[in-house]
Amino acid sequence: MRLFYILTLLLFLSGCKKSQTSRPMLWEISGNKIQQTSYLFGTFHTRDTKINKLPNIVTSTLSKSQRLYTEIAMTNKSTNKILHFSKAIHPIPLRQRLHPKTIKILLKHLKIHKIPYTLRSLKIYKTWSIALMISNYAETTLYPDTDFMDEHLSSYAKRKHIKQAGLESPIEQLNYFDMLPSSLQEQLLIDTLAQDENNAYSDALKEWYIKGTEKGFVALQENFISNNPKQQKLDKVLNEGLLIERNTRFLRRIDILLQSNTSLSYFFAIGAGHMSGDKGIIQGLKHLGYRLKKLD
Repeated sequence: MRLFYILTLLLFLSGCKKSQTSRPMLWEISGNKIQQTSYLFGTFHTRDTKINKLPNIVTSTLSKSQRLYTEIAMTNKSTNKILHFSKAIHPIPLRQRLHPKTIKILLKHLKIHKIPYTLRSLKIYKTWSIALMISNYAETTLYPDTDFMDEHLSSYAKRKHIKQAGLESPIEQLNYFDMLPSSLQEQLLIDTLAQDENNAYSDALKEWYIKGTEKGFVALQENFISNNPKQQKLDKVLNEGLLIERNTRFLRRIDILLQSNTSLSYFFAIGAGHMSGDKGIIQGLKHLGYRLKKLD
């Protein structure tokens, strides 16, 4: 299972094989004594131009809103915090930090894909951030000068003078990676390198998102369960933190915002993987007493 690939703003996936327009994962939020309709949009954190273009219905509902909340605030301050947090306080050379087999795989990957990183330049970064940087480079090369869907939303909100903020801080988000023991951080790196060589999971994930329904996400994850015990442990830890715990946080903060000012219309943009399942945001909002209506 590769849940962590879609559960953080630092998600980067390779290209999609089919050119299709995705149906938006967009819902109206009403009821529970709120006076204005608010909206929930499931995003896909990618630069892929076949997916990250905002459908008209998304921009039209955002234009009717008074507040945009993405997972984290789309600001230079957030970016700087991410970059600072990704660096090791006391850097350890990678040859002392990683298994020789991992070093060999990493060096081969850098050479084959012509990624301009060296073991020396990567030394200053935490192991988990190296994994994300390498995956980021692949998509940046495929789609240069292209924004993420979240950045498109933020830019549109700025043009429409809609105030915006984040539902969590960058550190709250990245702490789940930072708390991983060194062995699991290395496993994350190994798995990222393997993912770059095999697009089966990312292609399946994009096909799921294009359909525009939150259903089927759990089944998709189960289809990609690893036989590697260390990978299974990593998936379990990240699933608990990046998915379940963050769903609880998002729900609590969405509810506080909606109930604190019932006359405002909010537009919440959160990774599509958070919508699905019994512990997802859709069911969570319904449990809190809100009505959700799917928009197409």
